[in-house]
Amino acid sequence: MSEQAPTALTDSEPTPEVVAQLLDVVADHSVDHALSDIERMIARLRADAEEAAEAREVLRNTPAAVLREALRLRAAARIEAAR
Repeated sequence: MSEQAPTALTDSEPTPEVVAQLLDVVADHSVDHALSDIERMIARLRADAEEAAEAREVLRNTPAAVLREALRLRAAARIEAAR
């Protein structure tokens, strides 16, 4: 991606060449931001997937009575929050 500064602007109207350079700068900047955002999102998704895998493993090894009580508590909390 080009780091060239666009031709200096004056108080007069910019030329099509200058506008084209400015459009390139904006496009490059938007791509950089988009890629950075995508990289952060992928990292967050990977972390969430690891956390979910760990949670599933714990739940697989949890006795049924504990799971039933947890579901009851969760439902009660949701009902209370809806009031």
